[in-house]
Formats: sequence, C-alpha cells, structure tokens
Amino acid sequence: MTRSGFAAILGRPNVGKSTLLNQVVGTKVSITAASPNTTRQAIRGMLTEGDTQIIFVDTPGIHRPRTTLGGRLNDTARAAADGVDVILRSSRLARPSVPATATCSRRCCATRTVATRRCRASW
Repeated sequence: MTRSGFAAILGRPNVGKSTLLNQVVGTKVSITAASPNTTRQAIRGMLTEGDTQIIFVDTPGIHRPRTTLGGRLNDTARAAADGVDVILRSSRLARPSVPATATCSRRCCATRTVATRRCRASW
C-alpha cells in the first residue's frame, strides 16, 4: 500500500524555505538567492522513500505587503496552503516570530498539524 501526502513550507521571506525543500528532496528544484521574494510561485518537490511519497510545496514568503505584487505573493502562499496535510513553518533562529508570520499561522494552520523548523542564518 502506497502512502502519500502534501506538506506546504510557509514562513517569512529569506528564512530558508527553498533551501529546506532542496535539502529534503535531495536535488535543486527551487531557486535560492540572498534577495527576498525570489520564489514567486508555489514550487513542488517530491520525496519518495519505500512506499511513502510526500509532495513538498515551497511558497513565497509571507510579509506585510507594500505593493500589489507583495499582496499577490502572500495570496499565492496562502493558496498553496489550502488542501495540504501538513504545514511546515520555517523561521530564523536569530529573529523572534513577527506579527505577519503569526497571522499567517493562525489563518492557515487553524485546523491542521503544524511543524516548526527554525533554520540557521547560514543556510
């Protein structure tokens, strides 16, 4: 019997969501850069081990939008979180949780399992 599921990776811009996806999948499926908002659409990466398959969804960073593009990036991230089984929230160790991330967590994660991964800034 094959088991499968979807996991969305959410968090602020530049906290290592794309790097985490690339590390988990074992190959580069998502672009990484030092500049914020490099990921502009949901990117999927698949991990298969034995009879288990997980689809990870890399999302744009959730932030307080100042432009129309920023608002659309937030909408893209929230839409990617709809219908997934697990939401992984990524944040930096050196920075405490900020209101935009907390708001996202309340809206997106109200009825689902939430796993939190704090990434080192050197990732």
